Amino acid sequence: MWIAEIRDWPDRGVSPEERAAVRERVQAVWEATKILSERQRAVFLLRFVEDMDIAEIAQSTGLTESAVNVHLFRAVRGIRKRLGQSQ
Repeated sequence: MWIAEIRDWPDRGVSPEERAAVRERVQAVWEATKILSERQRAVFLLRFVEDMDIAEIAQSTGLTESAVNVHLFRAVRGIRKRLGQSQ
């Protein structure tokens, strides 16, 4: 899983505490994706894990770009809410 890759990041002056905080935050986001609908989760992962743009996501999922934007907005909003961040 890509979360394990954090362990292998180059140091770049990051303290072990900062590295642990980043790892925890990534894990929290990953866990928060579980509350999303299947479509929201797919769009979120394609955008932020696979680094696809909206047009690429639309093409690969068969959704319109507008629908991709709506699902992405709702996914990010849901994750922020789950993590207790302001919108």
